[in-house]
Amino acid sequence: MRHNVTCQGLFEGYSVTGSTAYQRTKGKLYAETFRCPGGALCLDFCNSGGGARGASGTEWIAGFPDLIDWLEAAEAVTGGQAARLRRAGAASPRAATRVWGRAIKFREALFRVLNAKAQGGAVAREGLSNIEAEHARAVSFARLSRTGEAYAWSLDPSASALEAAMQPLVESAVSLLTSAKLERLGRCGRSTCTWLFIDETRNHSRRWCEMASCGNVLKVRRHREKARSAGR
Repeated sequence: MRHNVTCQGLFEGYSVTGSTAYQRTKGKLYAETFRCPGGALCLDFCNSGGGARGASGTEWIAGFPDLIDWLEAAEAVTGGQAARLRRAGAASPRAATRVWGRAIKFREALFRVLNAKAQGGAVAREGLSNIEAEHARAVSFARLSRTGEAYAWSLDPSASALEAAMQPLVESAVSLLTSAKLERLGRCGRSTCTWLFIDETRNHSRRWCEMASCGNVLKVRRHREKARSAGR
């Protein structure tokens, strides 16, 4: 699956222009998540598991350094925060690997919850329990900051502990799960594509991660099936 887009995702203050973030991460496997943003940081993070869930089984965020690079590219952490987290990771590589492992476990738990919601299935309590546990741990790294006329939770600017890297991801997930936006959650209609997104169309008609990739593949497939049926 390859996305060729210039779309922009926007969700409650989270805004990443796909083309800009992609240019910053070009050459990295996880750059795919910025080609067509899902509409929330947590959705883009879920979509970073597309390779691991696919036939290749390739993890796009392959370690703690990749996690911090991805967060910085997504503008979930500042350059200064990213630098502090990288230094902490270099000083304690084993602990950094454990935090990375938690992030991937959290990502997959969140994906299972959101995927079930998008497809109208039952949400397993196990996934919600993981999200609750990580939220309880991430709260200590959150601070209220002014965003326009309101306030929002964000990562403490002075935080340097390794697990502070989890805070933006967890906060985004909880915000989405407790928002009316969850009703607009969708998943790509191609069975082999696990891309999640917020459907911002007026009539909730979006079916694909992107028409130029998965949408066209299925259109071509249906056309060929019709042609074969007509030729019998």
